[in-house]
Amino acid sequence: MDNVLITAVLLGLLSAASLPLGALLGVYWRPGDRPMAFFLAFGGGALIAALAVELVAGAVEEGQVWAMAVGAIAGGLVFKGLNALVNTGGGYLRKPSTAIAYWKHKARKHFRATLSGLKRSKLLAVLPSAQLESLLPAVMVRELPEGTTVYRPGDPAENLYIIESGAVDLLDPEQNNRVLEHMGAKSLFGRLSFITGTPRATETVTTERSRLLILPRRAFLELIEEHPGLWEPLAQRLKDDEVLDFLRRRQGMSAEAVADWSARAVAQVRAEGRFEPPLAPRGLAAPDQGQLADALRDAKRTRFFAELPDAEREVIAERLIVKTAPAGHTFFHIGEPGHRLYLLRRGRVAMLDPDDPSRRPIQIHPGEVFGRYSFFTDGEHTVAAVAAEDCEVLVLRRKDFDALLLERPQLRQALAGYLRGAGVADYLTRKQDIDTDRAAHWLDQAVQRVERGRLVPSLWELKRDVGGHSGAAVAILLGVLLDGVPEALVVGAGATGGAVSIALLGSIFVSNFPEALSSAAGMREQGFRTGRILTMWLGLMVMTGVIAGLGALTMTQAPPAAYAVIEGFAAGAMLTVVAETMLPEAYQRGGGIVGLSTLAGFLLAVLLSGAA
Repeated sequence: MDNVLITAVLLGLLSAASLPLGALLGVYWRPGDRPMAFFLAFGGGALIAALAVELVAGAVEEGQVWAMAVGAIAGGLVFKGLNALVNTGGGYLRKPSTAIAYWKHKARKHFRATLSGLKRSKLLAVLPSAQLESLLPAVMVRELPEGTTVYRPGDPAENLYIIESGAVDLLDPEQNNRVLEHMGAKSLFGRLSFITGTPRATETVTTERSRLLILPRRAFLELIEEHPGLWEPLAQRLKDDEVLDFLRRRQGMSAEAVADWSARAVAQVRAEGRFEPPLAPRGLAAPDQGQLADALRDAKRTRFFAELPDAEREVIAERLIVKTAPAGHTFFHIGEPGHRLYLLRRGRVAMLDPDDPSRRPIQIHPGEVFGRYSFFTDGEHTVAAVAAEDCEVLVLRRKDFDALLLERPQLRQALAGYLRGAGVADYLTRKQDIDTDRAAHWLDQAVQRVERGRLVPSLWELKRDVGGHSGAAVAILLGVLLDGVPEALVVGAGATGGAVSIALLGSIFVSNFPEALSSAAGMREQGFRTGRILTMWLGLMVMTGVIAGLGALTMTQAPPAAYAVIEGFAAGAMLTVVAETMLPEAYQRGGGIVGLSTLAGFLLAVLLSGAA
């Protein structure tokens, strides 16, 4: 028995030796998305083959199919339950795939809970539950600090906002930004411009840290158009007195123009399920695109636009919004996300930097850009910008810029080159208080993703969420251990029979390597120190050996049915791990490379099994 126990522990350690090796590589090497996708898919294919050939096939040959099936179902269910428990403590941060799945589930949960007690919900009240559920994939969740401007007068009405937590003030620009309404949790705002498609007529500012659910207008209108049963409720909404009064008072339309538009819109909705907005968005720079493109080319305080090809400047000019601001207007506060880039056309802007010992404002003059670094890095402003006199500015919104990045490779190349510049690195270390190593790593990741046309969740959100989980490190450790427990049990159980197949051992070793590489790289991004990461993964290797020993102890003299249940339990949990973590992350990173990579891993495990 002692020999079996020692053998099981050693085999467990051997199968898990790739964990610290992969973690070491993940800390110091930043593999591209496609190599990482290959490793993950290859390891997943190898595990699938090992499960089929070594575990499931053996139970079938011995006539223990039902025992194996019961164990597999139990293994899958237990893994799902424990995985959910670990994720609530921050364990989902162990790899990108689990983080993405967690955030999507969290967004759906928030949306359902918020809708159940929604205030001012006349707009969404027309939608049956089934249609509301279909909107969930389009809903975004954003956390904004106090003092963040959600939208300003004249902005296009592209989203509907729901306050999940926090508070927002609705300001009236016609009355010197007097507070029209203070809205708290479960309130909905921006609804009238959202439903009519007219420019924003008010300004909204968060008065405390707030979590918002954001529903894109395009998704809402597409849903309406696809379901004829919703056409009549929408038509009735467009005739509502509240909507008509909004167009007259806030959009400056005459009573006759409002009545004419309402009649046409109602008829069009009843016939086609869609309608045309009564007004074009105010402030869109349509008439003089050539002049605006030239203004971008000549912009001072940044060379980004000057170095772009003419075609790229022209498409950016089409997205610019012209805004006017009175003296004293605050364009952005310290700590506010950099969602807008400004080019001053007329007037003067003062930049207030609390870290400047002289306390003298930086003066922005016509032709100069401001808010550039926080915009291009998707960071938070470290200074405040206030209009020193009446101003006119060109505004480029981050979401419009992101949409262009996805469409235009040359623009992506230009941004990648800009991020490599010394100015951005200096901004991250000096103004954002990010240490040199982490800043270099962030820039490297950002450049790679931009060059591949990928947009990912903001790093500040992920950093913030790690801070909110005081036990995140322990949860991550438990999460990765949870992924590896079934494998260790199988290795230990195999040792009781005198041998563990090379195919199974090799498949586990191969699959552990990319898991550790991916997870360690993600933990490094979250701010974990190198020593701490490596210690955690060495500890996981030791724990795997201990669990393999426990597997050997529990399986000594076990009847065939019990052995089949244990093998089935491990197979069910391992297959769930592959399906929910390894392959989704591989596809997210590499797309089409996943199929052949999985096949290669599968065939290697089969060949190893045949050779054995």
